[in-house]
Amino acid sequence: MRDIVILHENEEWLKPLYQAFEERGVTPKSWFLDEGVVPFHNQPDDAVYYNRMSASSHTRGHRFAPELTKLALTWLESQNRTVVNGSQVLALEICKLSQYAALQRSGLAVPRTFAAVGKAQLIEAAKQFNDWPLIVKPNRGGKGLGVQKFDDVDELTAYTEGDEYEEPLDGTWLVQQYIKAKSPCITRAEFVGQKFVYAVQVNTEQGFELCPADACEIAEKFKVTTRFNDHPIIRQLETFLRSNDIDVAGIEFIENSQGELFVYDVNTNTNYNQDAEQRADVERTGMGALADYLIALAG
Repeated sequence: MRDIVILHENEEWLKPLYQAFEERGVTPKSWFLDEGVVPFHNQPDDAVYYNRMSASSHTRGHRFAPELTKLALTWLESQNRTVVNGSQVLALEICKLSQYAALQRSGLAVPRTFAAVGKAQLIEAAKQFNDWPLIVKPNRGGKGLGVQKFDDVDELTAYTEGDEYEEPLDGTWLVQQYIKAKSPCITRAEFVGQKFVYAVQVNTEQGFELCPADACEIAEKFKVTTRFNDHPIIRQLETFLRSNDIDVAGIEFIENSQGELFVYDVNTNTNYNQDAEQRADVERTGMGALADYLIALAG
């Protein structure tokens, strides 16, 4: 069996995956990407390379980890190595507007969105948007960081002029339609090998930071649901993944009061909540399905 190499910048998030590999008698290799060298003219080992780079790496002091990962993936792909979630997938991970364009191409509904760079332009975009309340979020964030709801332009202006204002990492704000949910939750559907594993409902009553990783310590916000198992959106999302060569992802969508579904986030470095899995006694855990998929590729 070939080696399995995990490209990442957060060891804490990998512990459940390492455990799943250990249960299967396999030891993967770790390629920590924060600073480093990409030997472009050398031959990389013939292995399975799994990209788990996160858009939120800058929040852990790894500002240029995605850029370094893009270089590494470009090298691996140029040598025809087996790459799971390659460079084009990373490009989607760090740009929500690119996600929306790809989702729309696959026939999926996304929230109405404007993009703006600059404080004054953010205010102007919100005025042009003219649909209050609205959501303002960084184009490149991660973990739901920086997502805020504003009820009017005065409230948004006060934020941009206050001490809590912080520029997005890439300078780009998204001004987005606020979708009033049918119930105070969103749904996150998990896919491995471009196939549906399970979905969870995530309670949003306490805010938008919805990272499912056990390391994020969010108590019982996550509940496995079978409601969407046979829903057409699951097949649509699988088609979207195939069209964009995305192997592994957690995709979030919200249902409005009319029952319409809007997809608003594609997480290609997806995590899983083990407490929710245990409470539901799921047949296939997320990390177990992921380990099995990577082992099959390496076999």
